[in-house]
Amino acid sequence: MRDEANLTFSHDLDAVSSDDGMRFQREKFCPRIERTKNFLEVPVDDARVLDIGIGYGSFLSILEKDYGVQELFGMDPFPKSLEMSRKNTNADLRHGDIEDKKWPFSKPFDLITCFDVVEHLKKPSMFFTRSGRYLKPNGLVLVTTPNKTLAYHMRKLPFIGKPDTNPTHINVRVPEYWRKLAIGTGYEILDEWMGEHMTHVKFFPSVLGAALTNIGLDPRNVFGLNHFQQSFCLLIRKS
Repeated sequence: MRDEANLTFSHDLDAVSSDDGMRFQREKFCPRIERTKNFLEVPVDDARVLDIGIGYGSFLSILEKDYGVQELFGMDPFPKSLEMSRKNTNADLRHGDIEDKKWPFSKPFDLITCFDVVEHLKKPSMFFTRSGRYLKPNGLVLVTTPNKTLAYHMRKLPFIGKPDTNPTHINVRVPEYWRKLAIGTGYEILDEWMGEHMTHVKFFPSVLGAALTNIGLDPRNVFGLNHFQQSFCLLIRKS
């Protein structure tokens, strides 16, 4: 099952929802949840969470099943994506677009997440300004986007690079752009890191990353090597 209208979808729902697929999703999302827990005003299982651009619903499913979060909400502009995600999660999923003047929610959130979405927006600042309206006092925003450092540019190299073939990536930016945008729209930066998977370049980073993991080091925390991570992650709070 696929959403043909959503060009960001590259996998079948059954593959994503399989045991191997969910193992990959946990490797991707659980470190983000663990870091965010340190800054939440409430225990994570008491948090009211909104995920923007829900993908396959995997993140909401992990919050629900692994962390016991009950007040879970999602928003997405693609009806088929909402339909697919309802097979993965019991979260309250609603149709809506970041650019809408009013989002379909009346109560504020402890945490708003947005994974690999802002690089698709003509005006990424709109996400930050809109989100601020739906946060509780001291509420958090966790946003991730492709990590445009040296390794990202290496994707264009023949044989070793993994090209970015997504035509909707119209605003892939360097980390400093996102830091300035967050601060300029009234947030303070609580934490940032480069994480997920080393997917920009073939062979060497993955082999070295596996070797470091085997000796107990996290490649995401090794300076230099962490620039090969797929995502730049930014945790912010309305100041």
